[in-house]
Amino acid sequence: MEIFHIREWADAIHARRKGREIASRIGFGLVDQTIIAYTISELALKLIQFPEKGHMVIRKMERCKGEAGGGPGLEVRIYDHYRGRERISAEWVRPLVDDMVAAWDPARGNVIQFRKWLAPWRVDFPVYAAGEEQG
Repeated sequence: MEIFHIREWADAIHARRKGREIASRIGFGLVDQTIIAYTISELALKLIQFPEKGHMVIRKMERCKGEAGGGPGLEVRIYDHYRGRERISAEWVRPLVDDMVAAWDPARGNVIQFRKWLAPWRVDFPVYAAGEEQG
């Protein structure tokens, strides 16, 4: 589990880089690594806009036995330290991830959580253009 305090641009870049690294270690392909890194950095940059800032937790997940799909995944939680109602809209994240929850808690502020699961049927293999196939 990695915890990042998001206060300035460098923090957002560090969180993005670490999120991509964790996704790579789990086995996500380049496209999913890019989606994860993009989502992390965009949400982190939104935290920087406000004086209260926030923090982010990135961790590897494992599905419980018996859950559909099985296998590993990545969870990211963004904690906006603002105590008022939601001020960061994260609905744009939904199509990019497997599940997403945005909640407000008077004690913790706004929390955005998203998960991306490694698809067990997805296998990274070389993609060739027409005429490039290797025999």
